[in-house]
Amino acid sequence: MAEIVAETDRLILRTEAVGDLDRWMAVMNTPAVMRHLGGVCERHQVEARFALKAAGIAEFGYGFWHLQTKDDGLLIGQCGFGPIEVEAAGPILNAGTQIGWSIAESHWRQGYASEAARAAIDLAFNRFGLDQLYAQTSDANRASWAMMETLGMIRAPDLDYNDPDYSPEENPTIIYHLTREQWTTHRV
Repeated sequence: MAEIVAETDRLILRTEAVGDLDRWMAVMNTPAVMRHLGGVCERHQVEARFALKAAGIAEFGYGFWHLQTKDDGLLIGQCGFGPIEVEAAGPILNAGTQIGWSIAESHWRQGYASEAARAAIDLAFNRFGLDQLYAQTSDANRASWAMMETLGMIRAPDLDYNDPDYSPEENPTIIYHLTREQWTTHRV
């Protein structure tokens, strides 16, 4: 049974529930959603990612949670935070925690990503006591880094890196960060 981690006005952040994999394959594992995330995956790869998510939540108490709409109960994406584990990112980032999100194309431009990210940031700083979050995306993913700026995150170009697991079009990986103090000041 899924555990509810947080609720917003329109969303529930929760752990995996029965049926999520099939829904994910239909609405999240699409060329549009996966464009900047390494491309569409085979079902077994998505299953492995679900297992990694669950293991991270079990180990740390937090991770990347599923997003479900309150009005119709549909799984529309994920949002959360967890350790950065990318060799090319270097030691500073690999000692840090990143926030991230992805939303089904049918729910883009409706404010769901920012609503979920705000809830996740509050969880990171207030419930889990983290001091700083990083966010990473490709320079080509304008929508993602624009939202990072909307959330009050600060660009950290000295931490940018090239990720060999992604195509040249998706490099460099650009970095933003946010401290608890910046978040408290920004969200007033």
